Amino acid sequence: MKKILIIEDSKVIVNLLKIKVDEYIGEDIELLIAINYKDAIQLINQYTRDIAVAIVDMNLPDTTEGKAVVLTNSHGIPTIIFSGAESRLHEKLMQLNNVLDFVSKNTPNSIDYAVSFANRIVRNCKYTVLVVDDSKLYRERFKKDLELLHLNIVTAKDGEEAYGIMQSNRYEIIMILTDYNMPKMDGIELISKLRQTYKKDSLSILAISSNDDVETLTNFIKAGADDYIHKPYSFDELSVRIGANLNTIELFKKANDLVNKDFLTGAYNRRYFFEASSAIIAKNSRKELAVVVAMIDIDKFKSINDTYGHDIGDIAIKEVIRVIKSCIRASDLLARFGGEEFCILLEDISLDDTKKLMEKIRVTFEKNELKVDDLIIKYTVSIGVAFKLRNNINEMIKISDEALYKAKEIGRNKVIINSK
Repeated sequence: MKKILIIEDSKVIVNLLKIKVDEYIGEDIELLIAINYKDAIQLINQYTRDIAVAIVDMNLPDTTEGKAVVLTNSHGIPTIIFSGAESRLHEKLMQLNNVLDFVSKNTPNSIDYAVSFANRIVRNCKYTVLVVDDSKLYRERFKKDLELLHLNIVTAKDGEEAYGIMQSNRYEIIMILTDYNMPKMDGIELISKLRQTYKKDSLSILAISSNDDVETLTNFIKAGADDYIHKPYSFDELSVRIGANLNTIELFKKANDLVNKDFLTGAYNRRYFFEASSAIIAKNSRKELAVVVAMIDIDKFKSINDTYGHDIGDIAIKEVIRVIKSCIRASDLLARFGGEEFCILLEDISLDDTKKLMEKIRVTFEKNELKVDDLIIKYTVSIGVAFKLRNNINEMIKISDEALYKAKEIGRNKVIINSK
């Protein structure tokens, strides 16, 4: 679990920061609080690898000015200085490798800014950025600065190499920074080609160039760039523009999730399943390959709701997604169809492996214990499977539904596969 370290001796400031952290940051983040230098050393020694970012006061009661900043910097922790006022030492501390920014406590909205910036750093850990520049010096500088923002970096020396990286699908790249003047393929041509495949809701593209004429900027935007960074750049400008564009991508994702995902479980919903599965089945049908559609239903789910209440029933439903995901591949399509019923679509799998997988899912549920406070809840599932060469998702679901009905009819906690 990623952690945010706050080093601050003022209880009032600590409480305000904690309130804002609760507003901005999810449950998968832990907050560490050090009210003096001694506590800071102890927490850093214990959690160095897990601390994503630190918000640090320059003045603590048990050490000299700025020493806590030097401490976090020496452990490679991205650091936001949060202090009452600038001092002569401030400029020197800002030159340290891992110091991101200086935020004055006396500035309006300073707490909001510090916490939102820290939250940005935490979220950056899961993102990969592709830097495209024919200048080795700039590639290395961008890489260093972006890694300080906790982003994962891939580099390419020209547009042709960058396009090849994107075509390979080796990395889940969410953002590209591309130069303009490059051999083989320039930045505008690269952007134009990428926008044929990647829309703005899935890939953010920032143009970088030493050209400052309006025509160059206009051509970048027309080609599909989202933003522009002028060389030479400052770290502050880079940080702000990267953060703003990642925020936009995240907003797109949230909007898509509202449409495509089930609110309770976070799994794909029925609408998205039909949309995505049609293309998958059509592709495999052209290749004359069978696909698998499996319907999974919780046995006697009504008794769970009647015995423990709907809140526990909701937890049991969410547990289904966790268990199934632990058994299937990341590329397999899983959706909640409604109520206690779920559907999986599998491709590139044999009948024998399908039998093994479905039995593994059934047995995993049979052995699983769901612990909620003092309760231990156990339940099984029934599974109906269609292993077919078909070009119609509705027909596949009908066949798997019939198999599920048979599994329920012969006693539940069963797997029935129709492969004829």
